[in-house]
Amino acid sequence: MHLALQNAETINRLVEQGEFLLKRFRDEHRKEPAGLETEFARGELIGWRSTLHTLYRDYAEDIVSRVVTRTGLTIPDGEVPSGATHAY
Repeated sequence: MHLALQNAETINRLVEQGEFLLKRFRDEHRKEPAGLETEFARGELIGWRSTLHTLYRDYAEDIVSRVVTRTGLTIPDGEVPSGATHAY
């Protein structure tokens, strides 16, 4: 399944959701790097990414890359499906 074959509106919403979650994580991390809210935000972001891998498999990282490009931020370390790459 290639992203070009997917509903563009759905992909755009997933990118927007990823942007929101990543920015929220970064805001919380700036306030208190080891805080409970930071870890909660990290978990939400990791959950979003894991769901992408479940739904879009090899093309999930295309969505993640769009988020990283649009925000200029990196995704924090965390559990992601094998084969996925991330940086902090």
